[in-house]
Amino acid sequence: MRKYIQGLISLVCIIGYLGCSQDKTSSGWHPIKSGTEAHLYGINFADAKQGWAVGDSGLVLVTKDGGLKWEIQSPEKVISKEALNNVHFSTVTYGWAVGLIGEIHYTGNGGKSWTKQESNTQSGLLDIYFAGPTEGWAVGGRGIILHTDNGGGVWSRQDAPIGGHLWSVHFVDTENGWIAGAEGGILHTQNGGKHWHQQQSNTDKPLLDICFADVQNGWTVGTNGAILHTIDGGTTWKAQKSSTQKTLRGVAFRNAKQGWAIGEDGLILHTIDGGQTWMIQPSGSKPHLLGICLYKDRAWIVGAKGTILRLD
Repeated sequence: MRKYIQGLISLVCIIGYLGCSQDKTSSGWHPIKSGTEAHLYGINFADAKQGWAVGDSGLVLVTKDGGLKWEIQSPEKVISKEALNNVHFSTVTYGWAVGLIGEIHYTGNGGKSWTKQESNTQSGLLDIYFAGPTEGWAVGGRGIILHTDNGGGVWSRQDAPIGGHLWSVHFVDTENGWIAGAEGGILHTQNGGKHWHQQQSNTDKPLLDICFADVQNGWTVGTNGAILHTIDGGTTWKAQKSSTQKTLRGVAFRNAKQGWAIGEDGLILHTIDGGQTWMIQPSGSKPHLLGICLYKDRAWIVGAKGTILRLD
């Protein structure tokens, strides 16, 4: 699993920014010192000030000023020897991080200390999402879907109709959620995961991130510049023109119109029309960008070699 993740990070693009138009205005993205050279895979903010980033060798970073300054939160007592692939906080106090070998780590004090929760799986976990203080899902290798309704006190497996890697999970409420994965796999539930069914993506490319602005409007991104969009909750997915062959590793939208997609070699794509057109925004970064988080009018990106970007 770890080699697979690192392979995705190291993918070499075949075509550069082929035909991509450049955003003529200042992008507003600025690099922030992270204090580490480790790869950062995931980032999450509980409010406009307090956020966390996770990465290689159990690394946890924390900020309390909206991402202007970051501190290593896990130097003395590393919560894992393995990479942490993503993190999600339901409040400024309660948070979870997932990693390899089925690891789920929980904090009830804003990340000052972490405890391991029992996942009952050895599959690597790639993403985690909480739709409320206690209702959460984690997904990963071999089609694993885990669900909790008590903050991770108990994690139970949910049935998945596909068996490949599941890379990303997103819910708009406690009932409606989507998962993106290997070979163009997209799963949808309307009852909190009691039943998952596969949606037709019309692609066999790995889909690495998925997000929804509301129950109807969603996007998923993946290898070779793939961007798919739906306006009907995933009943139909249509490809959008990204004009790049670079792997896109993250996607996030403020609403049905404005969003970003990020990926290899510091690539940031921006849209203000729901993805009908995507424009390159200067990132000032060469390392691969691996995770993005939005909170109201704020946005942050993390990536390889300790990269952190902040949208001002």
